[in-house]
Amino acid sequence: MKDVAPSSPGRLRRIWSFTWRLYQRFNRDDALMRAAALSYNTLLSLVPLLAIGLAVLAAFPAFEGARSQLQRALVGTLVPEVGQQVRQSIDGFISNAGNLTAIGIVGLVVTAVLLLYSIEDAMNRIFCAHKIRTHMSRLLVYWTVLTLGPLLLAASLTVSDWLFTPQQGSSLLANLVAIGAAIFHFAMLVALFTLLYAAMPARHVPLREAAIGGAAASVGVAVLRFGFHIYVADLHAYQSLYGALAAVPIMLFWMYLAWAVILGGAELTAVLLDIEEDEPPSPSLPSSARRKGASTPIS
Repeated sequence: MKDVAPSSPGRLRRIWSFTWRLYQRFNRDDALMRAAALSYNTLLSLVPLLAIGLAVLAAFPAFEGARSQLQRALVGTLVPEVGQQVRQSIDGFISNAGNLTAIGIVGLVVTAVLLLYSIEDAMNRIFCAHKIRTHMSRLLVYWTVLTLGPLLLAASLTVSDWLFTPQQGSSLLANLVAIGAAIFHFAMLVALFTLLYAAMPARHVPLREAAIGGAAASVGVAVLRFGFHIYVADLHAYQSLYGALAAVPIMLFWMYLAWAVILGGAELTAVLLDIEEDEPPSPSLPSSARRKGASTPIS
């Protein structure tokens, strides 16, 4: 106990210093303005991204049942309180996308790529990535996200549906299955944010720091969903004010808050990365190993 007490003020100072550093960096990078821009871009690119993702899944009959689940999950995550209304509108948009010409299809792809470019630009600025990817490298990354992303999401939903099918008869077993499904979905969200922070910036981001930022962003999104449910618990007030367009401002507001939390997780990862780079090398390492580690360029 004598050793713990003197270190408590120092620990509190470090926590306060870290929090203040994170707050300053969040403001310096204009994260809230970037969240507003990304929420607008997401609104424009939502239908193209879903159309491309569902078109990719259509080529795999094994994921036929996961297509509707994927659409419900994404829309429910983007707009948790008005997801049903938005999903009905998006269903109509996607069905009409099948009637597009070749130029219209190219426009859909360009709109989706612009959102990925905006996300990459925001991550590069947050992580101070001075290296610029070539156009071919960017094209490969974006194409991988547009094609492999829907397949991974559909596979995770299929596994979740197979492992955590609600059981009849036992309420205890049903509760355990519900808890297991919630933990699985949270883990998938952590993995998604971790990959976003580790792969999207044009610099090396260690997986440990990215995982910490991803876990923090996932907790933030979970808390945000709970608070947002309380905030828009009564939709009649919004419907009386906006009428049939009530889902649009609610959707934009949710996207803005969600992107602010996601960028906050990226800022947390960047601060952890800066602290790790500012720390002196361990004295237990040989001098040749320290020189080798210091001269290794960041890819």
